[in-house]
Amino acid sequence: MPITTNTIKEFLQHSNWIENERSEQALKDAYKAWTFARSYRRNDINLDYILKIHYLLAKNINPRIAGKLRHCDVCIGGKTKYFISESLLREELVYFLKLYKRLKIGDEKEAHVIFEHIHPFEDGNGRVGRILYNVHRINNGKDIHIIHEGREQSSYYLWFNNLHK
Repeated sequence: MPITTNTIKEFLQHSNWIENERSEQALKDAYKAWTFARSYRRNDINLDYILKIHYLLAKNINPRIAGKLRHCDVCIGGKTKYFISESLLREELVYFLKLYKRLKIGDEKEAHVIFEHIHPFEDGNGRVGRILYNVHRINNGKDIHIIHEGREQSSYYLWFNNLHK
């Protein structure tokens, strides 16, 4: 599927809908985050890049957490992900970034699962992660992978079955 404005909109819309973000503002913010994310070369990607994507996604719908690492426990798939320290989250993200920069074609799903396991933000992790996932796909000549709310969402969640084991 060619990468068109409509394809990008469909991807971002469904990515938002999976997280129950349905406002036009959330879609506009997601488009800004996508545009920013696509503007970087792989070797330039760093922690500030990830924080900026999150900031752009969350600045209007939850400005308190926009672009900030979490300082609380969160629930993922019914399991608690405990907050230990911001420095640990930063270390985990540095590890993820090293992996992300070395990813081979086809490894983007594994990297996405690792990012979601880190779960660095109070909210918005899935949307940030799916942007990173698709940026990597495009940078490697692959199409955008749209995970449609509902019909593909449950199979997407199966990616994370071994997340907490």
